[in-house]
Amino acid sequence: MTKRPKSRQPRAEAGASSRGLRRESFPALRAFLRGYLHQDFTTVHGSVRAAADAFRADASADERDQLVRELESLAGILTARKARALGDFISGEMGSGWMPKSREEVLELLEALRGGS
Repeated sequence: MTKRPKSRQPRAEAGASSRGLRRESFPALRAFLRGYLHQDFTTVHGSVRAAADAFRADASADERDQLVRELESLAGILTARKARALGDFISGEMGSGWMPKSREEVLELLEALRGGS
């Protein structure tokens, strides 16, 4: 009997998708991260909260609602995930300059996008 090789995804792609994290599931989040939390976000905005405030000022109500829904979904997926998986997904898969170190940082961003203090 001959063993057939298993088909494999590239390592980074397999890691993210095996954890239920796919950038295709978060189009509004990806656009926000690339547009507001890009490589130079600290120079442009100064902080994650300031970037969130800029987005809230620029975006329509529908765009803000979609982003909040996607972040809520991401936060739900992350309840049992390791922080490294989160950072790899946000910065690697989603193309952001921001690399959150915990689920709590995602929740803080969510609160800022909702307009909370």
